[in-house]
Amino acid sequence: MSPILTLRQTLLYSCTSSGINLINTAISTWLLYYYAPPPNTGAVQYLSITVLGILLAIGRVWNAIIDPFIGHWSDRTQSHWGRRTPFLVLGSLMTLGALLFLWTPLTSYPSLPNALYFLTMTIILYTGMSLVGVPYDGSLPEMAATAVERVRLSMWKNIFGILGVLGGAVIASSVYSRWGAIAMGGVIGTIGAVTVGLTLPVLPKRILPTLDPTGEGEAIASMSFWQSLRATLRNRPFLILCSSTILVQTAYAMLLSNLPYFVALILQEPEAAVGRYQGWVVIVMLAAAPVWNRLNRDYPDRQLLKVSLFGLAVTTSLLTAVGWISFLSTGLQAALCLGFLGPFLGGYFILVYAMMGAVVEQDAIVTGQRREAFHYSIFSFSAGMGLSFSTLIIPPIFSHYGYTLAQPAGVRVVFLVAGILVVLSAVVFHDYRLTETPTQR
Repeated sequence: MSPILTLRQTLLYSCTSSGINLINTAISTWLLYYYAPPPNTGAVQYLSITVLGILLAIGRVWNAIIDPFIGHWSDRTQSHWGRRTPFLVLGSLMTLGALLFLWTPLTSYPSLPNALYFLTMTIILYTGMSLVGVPYDGSLPEMAATAVERVRLSMWKNIFGILGVLGGAVIASSVYSRWGAIAMGGVIGTIGAVTVGLTLPVLPKRILPTLDPTGEGEAIASMSFWQSLRATLRNRPFLILCSSTILVQTAYAMLLSNLPYFVALILQEPEAAVGRYQGWVVIVMLAAAPVWNRLNRDYPDRQLLKVSLFGLAVTTSLLTAVGWISFLSTGLQAALCLGFLGPFLGGYFILVYAMMGAVVEQDAIVTGQRREAFHYSIFSFSAGMGLSFSTLIIPPIFSHYGYTLAQPAGVRVVFLVAGILVVLSAVVFHDYRLTETPTQR
């Protein structure tokens, strides 16, 4: 079928994905490292690694809890600007403000005021990110009418997201190492707000009609929050996707948080090198994105997602062994492992969001309700729980195995645990089934 969306609409819609991923990448990479740098490096330690892990988990749990409420609120909102626009405007402003103040702890040593201040700023940040991310993701099925369009739009959304990851890697790392964390927060927050502004003109301004699953033309009453939650929790394909996502997002967050420690302790390179390695992963992800889109025409999403999970598990585990091969430099070994990891990581994010669109469209046919943002909020809840788990898993590994120049084994163990989590995700996903139904509007 010829795509209904124009190229201009597709590109402008995808801009917000770049801003969201830029901020998420920068925060996931540098927040833990900034407040709890490796011991004996001369950097100021504002909080202990254990306390920081607990506080980050609390913030992520808050983020996960509010997502379904934001999704339900967005689905039921009726305004002149549409269902999603007011949330994106408010959320982008809150995010920008939090990013300016997040990097200004009250004392230059671990303290209770630092802990309370950090928790407050992260809660404001995650609330703003949810106000942007949940309604934005929920608008994808509204923008794309067919399965082919969903994959196409998801591909472009993912390409822009990858560009955002590249920005989070290169821009954030460069600004962080040259001018400090506060400047980095201001730069990435401003870029995020600008990308949202580019998307707003193409967001749907009208509310799609509810669907009548009986075919008798009767009006369908809107679901309450709890009715919507019960209906969603009875959707088996959706629950399998969410459960699998928790494990993958845990592994992904562990990869990002572990990378600065990996560069500093295993590769023994400066902080600026973090952006170089992240940028390499992003370039490979971009190069592989059209390949996944092409493969999707010949193979089912389910089969391709399994391939991406298997490849991601293997390549993540290989990072554990970087530095053990004597005839190759550690930098080259890291580049090879990360280069093989990139295509599978990019493929996963393209496919899983396209599959979410299919699940949401089928649910609309079955229930007669347009609940896009609510589904994506539960999906975001799963991702948020994964991020929370990562902040609870890494500190005990570091404390037990070590994360110093003399004893960096904890950094290697983190990669191994992340690979195991991706394997478990593939096991969970094995039972996923969805009977595709024509959903062109």
